[in-house]
Amino acid sequence: MKKILLSFFALVVVLSSCYYDEGPIISLRTPQSRLVNTWKFRKYVINGQDQMNKFKNSYVEFKKDKTAYFFIDTSYSYTAAWYFDDEYKTLHLNCSDDTMYSWDIDYNILKLRAKEIWLEGTDGIYTSYIELIEK
Repeated sequence: MKKILLSFFALVVVLSSCYYDEGPIISLRTPQSRLVNTWKFRKYVINGQDQMNKFKNSYVEFKKDKTAYFFIDTSYSYTAAWYFDDEYKTLHLNCSDDTMYSWDIDYNILKLRAKEIWLEGTDGIYTSYIELIEK
């Protein structure tokens, strides 16, 4: 009886720890270990308009030290400090470029897998939807 009760409790804990609407349901890797990687853009949409022509050769690298490097088609790059918020459902980026311009943006994490990320963000004017895949 104790084994059945313990197994049921473990299953409830595992299933209640699902972070993202689009998955994964269960992962043995932490959200941070899934995020830390080099990613290329598969989809980039701003206010419903496809922007992939500007991001074909772009990529982003998230590092363990909670920094990120964004390379946009070899003509522009910027850095960011990142952290998770709202029980790993939000990715916060504090960005800056070489001109010392800085900005913050929060992305709702829709999916965070080892080889795929879906993000959605808004800054009041622009709503963006981004899909990244492992580079």
